[in-house]
Amino acid sequence: MERIQEDSSWSSIGLTDNDAIRQWRDWAAATIAPVDVCVFDRAHFAAQWTSHGLGQLRMLHLHAPAQRVVHCGDEGGRKRVDPSIQLIYARQGAIETRMNGRKFTLKPGEFVLLDNTRFYRMEMQTPHEVADLMMPIGWLDRHLSDPGLLLGRPISVKHGWGAPLGSLLETVMDNMKHSPLPRPMIAEQIGSLLALATGSGAPRAGSHRSYLVREVLSRIERDYADPDFHCEGLANELGISKRSLQAVLASQGTSFVQELNATRLERAAELLTDPRLFCLPIGELAFRCGFLDSSYFTRQFRKRFGITPSRWRKNRAS
Repeated sequence: MERIQEDSSWSSIGLTDNDAIRQWRDWAAATIAPVDVCVFDRAHFAAQWTSHGLGQLRMLHLHAPAQRVVHCGDEGGRKRVDPSIQLIYARQGAIETRMNGRKFTLKPGEFVLLDNTRFYRMEMQTPHEVADLMMPIGWLDRHLSDPGLLLGRPISVKHGWGAPLGSLLETVMDNMKHSPLPRPMIAEQIGSLLALATGSGAPRAGSHRSYLVREVLSRIERDYADPDFHCEGLANELGISKRSLQAVLASQGTSFVQELNATRLERAAELLTDPRLFCLPIGELAFRCGFLDSSYFTRQFRKRFGITPSRWRKNRAS
C-alpha cells in the first residue's frame, strides 16, 4: 500500500497580521470545533500548521503564538462535535490548562488526553510548538481499557514507557514525508505505545464484544473495495443480527458506515497521489475503493479532507 504524503499546511508568512489572525482563527474553529482563539500580541503574529492523516487519526503540528484557546465542547451548542480524544503533546512552551474544574500546566516533554466534547481552556504566555493528535473514541477503545480515566493527566515522554511514544511523536512531526511504513500502521504503533505510556491495558482479549469489534474492523480493511460489502451481510456471516452489530460498534463510539467510509476514503486519497494512476479518472479510482456514486464520493472526501478529490490530486501532482 502506498503511503499518503503530507496532507496540507499553512503559514502566516506573507500575510498581513489581520488576515493571518483571521485565517488562523477560522481554521481552528473548523478543525477543532467549537473553539475560540484569542491572540495576545496581534502586532507580531506568526504561526504555521501542518496536517497529517494517519489512518483514522489526524495529527496537527502547530507553531503557535502566545494565545488563549477555549474549547466549548458540546456545551457551546453551536455545532455538534464528533466524539474523539485529543492527545496534546507539548514540544516547546508551557500550556496552562483548565478542565473539569482542575488546573494543571502541560510542560514541554509531556502529553495529555482531552475529550473534545467537553469544555477546556488552554493559555500559552509564550510562542509554543505542539502536536495535536485527534483519535476517534472507537479507535482508541481498541488500545486503552478506559480512556476516560486518563483525561487531564499530564504524562512525561522523557522517562520509562513514555519515552518510546515521545520518540515516535517527534519522528512523525519531523519526518512524515519519509515514513517507511503505511500510515495506518504508524497509527497502530501509536496506539500500542500509548497503552504502555499510560499503563492502561487494552480491552480483555476474551471479551466477545472486543472480538466482534476486531473482526468487523479486520473485514472492513480486507473487503472495503467490494461495493456489495454491507453491514447486514457481515452480520449474517458473524452469526449476529444487524442491530446487534450496530449496537456493538455504537458502544465503541463508531458505526459500520463510518469505519467503512473512513477506510475507503483513506485508500482513495492514497490512489489519488500515485503518479502511476494520474491518467485514470477520479470516478474510476472511487469505484476501485467501493464507491458507486461519484458525487457521494466527492462529498464525503471533501468532508473528511477539506478539499475536493481533484484539488487533492492537483496539489500533490504539482
